[in-house]
Amino acid sequence: MNSLMSRAWWMAVLVLCLGPACGDDDDGTPDTTDATGDDGTAETPPDALDDGTAETPPDALDDGTAETPPDALDDGPADVPAGTLSERHPGDLGLGDDPAVVWFEDFEEGSTAAIAARYDQVRDDGRWSLVSDTPNGSGSALALRAGNGREAVDLYKQLPDHDEWYVRWYAKYEPGVHWHHSGMWFGGYNPSSPWPSPGAGTRPDGDDRFSIAVEPVWDSPSLRFDFYNYWMRMHSWMETPVDDGTAYYGNALVHRNDFTVDEDSWVCLEAHVRLNPDAGSGAGAVLEVWKNDAPVASFNDAGPLGYWIRDKFCTAAADGSACTDYPAPFTEVLDLQYRNTTALRLNAFWPQNYITEGPEGTLTFDQMVVATTRVGCMR
Repeated sequence: MNSLMSRAWWMAVLVLCLGPACGDDDDGTPDTTDATGDDGTAETPPDALDDGTAETPPDALDDGTAETPPDALDDGPADVPAGTLSERHPGDLGLGDDPAVVWFEDFEEGSTAAIAARYDQVRDDGRWSLVSDTPNGSGSALALRAGNGREAVDLYKQLPDHDEWYVRWYAKYEPGVHWHHSGMWFGGYNPSSPWPSPGAGTRPDGDDRFSIAVEPVWDSPSLRFDFYNYWMRMHSWMETPVDDGTAYYGNALVHRNDFTVDEDSWVCLEAHVRLNPDAGSGAGAVLEVWKNDAPVASFNDAGPLGYWIRDKFCTAAADGSACTDYPAPFTEVLDLQYRNTTALRLNAFWPQNYITEGPEGTLTFDQMVVATTRVGCMR
């Protein structure tokens, strides 16, 4: 979108199939999703949502330590931190030309065809539309509608290799929808790929791929966001994983009930990933997420301490039932070894809306930025 002064001015669409089911594109290049295996046969995934009901957790260990619930996230934008790109470019004016920006999308190309031409792969089928409902009230945003047998609509862009990204986007979710994989996915392939080729149900080897996703998950008391990540140190939902292509699905790491989706409202989200510089360990790696410029979660090789409940990592800040129903001592640091070779780097950008059951739903995106420094929400 353009500046608030001259063109006054949105969140929503990354095993990977980082999540969705993918068919062959018109150009013959393959795409995959969380619902299909590499051979195109349907998988029966576990109930990977964070409601704690579909899994048989290990015996709960109660060490008598109380969890300290986090302060509720502010529903409105926090003060933009000094030195961010949004501070340098109020209203995102000129942001796309900043040397720290790897990719900028404000959906002001004038047509869906012009937008599609900028990406390496799209799935549209008439389910994209430019809308005037935007985060700042002017210009255009892109609405992606999925469901009712037309499961996935998305954009995919192969980007230059980097070892650190900040990804900021605005999203707006239609109320009353059973979201599956509807949000922002990004990560890396080795070699870099012009189309998504996730391995649903399988753990990456460390030299091939990894993905980061921020998307809605169902948990009491309301719809909330969490990560849905694949990397070489991820955990299985199975007590004893079997190598059958169904043992590993995206790991959730936040479990905060105040990380709400805020349906029918624009939300500003930003995720930060720094890859481990030493291919032999997770030292130096970082994973962070903000909502409306308020910090939600931050992981590095020093902490925070937590514990695993199958495929869910829980810290003292977690108050979701998937963690609180099964308390245990906080003794582990999340191992963020994304790779075992520095040839694997960040190079894949994949916003998507993928719905497999229930009614159709519209996810609207705007002001999507990939950068090498903190972006921040629009000023």
